[in-house]
Amino acid sequence: MQQIGTKSMGHWLDGRKRNMALAIYLVCAAVVVAFALSNTHMLGSAGGIADEVRAQDERHLVRNEVDRQVEILADDQSRVSHWDEAVRALVARIDWTFVREEIANWHWEDFGIQTTVMVGPDDLPRLLIFEDDIRSKTEAEAYVALAADLVEAARQAYASARERQGSGFRVSRHPVRSSSPLYVSDVREVKGEINMIVAQAIVPDDDAVLPDGPPNILLTFKPLMPSILTEIGRKLGLKDFAIHPVDAVPADSDVIPLGDGTPRFVATWVRSHPSAVIWREALPLLVGVLVLAAIALGFVAQRFARSLRRLQQSEERNRFLANHDALTGLPNRLQFEQEMERVLQRSEQDRCAVLCIDLDRFKQVNDTWGHPIGDLVIRTVSARILESVGDRGMAARVGGDEFIVLLREGLDRASVLALCDAIVDSVCSEIVFDGGRASVGASIGVAWWPDDALTAKSVIRSADDALYRAKQDGRGRTFLATGYVHPPAPPSTARAEDPSPAI
Repeated sequence: MQQIGTKSMGHWLDGRKRNMALAIYLVCAAVVVAFALSNTHMLGSAGGIADEVRAQDERHLVRNEVDRQVEILADDQSRVSHWDEAVRALVARIDWTFVREEIANWHWEDFGIQTTVMVGPDDLPRLLIFEDDIRSKTEAEAYVALAADLVEAARQAYASARERQGSGFRVSRHPVRSSSPLYVSDVREVKGEINMIVAQAIVPDDDAVLPDGPPNILLTFKPLMPSILTEIGRKLGLKDFAIHPVDAVPADSDVIPLGDGTPRFVATWVRSHPSAVIWREALPLLVGVLVLAAIALGFVAQRFARSLRRLQQSEERNRFLANHDALTGLPNRLQFEQEMERVLQRSEQDRCAVLCIDLDRFKQVNDTWGHPIGDLVIRTVSARILESVGDRGMAARVGGDEFIVLLREGLDRASVLALCDAIVDSVCSEIVFDGGRASVGASIGVAWWPDDALTAKSVIRSADDALYRAKQDGRGRTFLATGYVHPPAPPSTARAEDPSPAI
């Protein structure tokens, strides 16, 4: 009986050990399964968040870039449509010499504006320029019909903004850079090509006035060529960036509608999926986790953190591109205006100054040496401006050959004029490169806040108006918003040795 009892007890103990072992196996298996499920859930959630964050960033970047392209076109057009000389040459009667020299030879080569149409108050075309060729009015009728609603909208914008001055009318605010611009725009198909279209009334910028009645409207058409779309996609880091009709959107594409009202076209690109990268990187490690939980957990965490770091770096790079000029690395117009608003709203200081800088003779450099050397000149000039300003303020590039500076220190007139002289002298120094040398000049307009204007946009506009006066007064000099013109500084030794300017 005792032997039997002993054997029974042994079997019971063996059974209990087997049950405990099985329980341990089951617990270990449950832990491994739970660990795998929890990590799978975590990776899925993180991937979904990463996909959504990336998608939001991409849409924001594309919207900003599309708006920027339209604003650039409107700003380029305003060089003619917001000009006293254009009013005198186009409104009453057409000065064809002005048309050839200031529009036909300028819009296409410098700004890529393929078609320019002027529509009279009677809705009939008065001139058509295709690239650099003046075409017949009959050919222009198709363009006017295509953009008739934009012409009417531009007239309404003018009617709501015009102000009486003497026997005529004018518009005091800037047609593009004001809070309520005069231009209207859309994206439409023109002869098989997708074009940005901008319509704006031809208005004076200084002392000219317009008669009562509907204004002349300047229409510009700029094709969104594949090279432009490729460059946008490259800059924003988007795959297969393109523009399609709203009813022909490719699968697995994100979209942004283009134009105002009911969109006819959308910008599309292949959606980025950071989650795919996360899964591709982490899934092999999860297999290892099932074998060696502790080691695999640390490894998965490390790889997961690396994936998130890559995502964070990508987001930081995209944010940098959204706020900086791609060619020079300087802050762009958006970041400059935000910084200006921040300084004024927080009352960090009671005074600041804005310098608008425009290069002289830069078009000659592009025409002579081509755009690669033109880009080199822009990068060199931006570095010189940045070095001249130093830690006194912020320098930004806001256009092709336009820069703007926000000064926070050394704001007395003598110090600011000395800085302007230093910038002009620095910019005028020759730029030597393989195969030649080039030189450009600079004109500067200066305005102080709150002395000359009370808001960020108005002080920038005052400085921009002063810049226009500086260029009109002879270039190579500084003009203050108060009306004071600072003559150009004597040429430096480096420039005086060679009296003939290099191109």
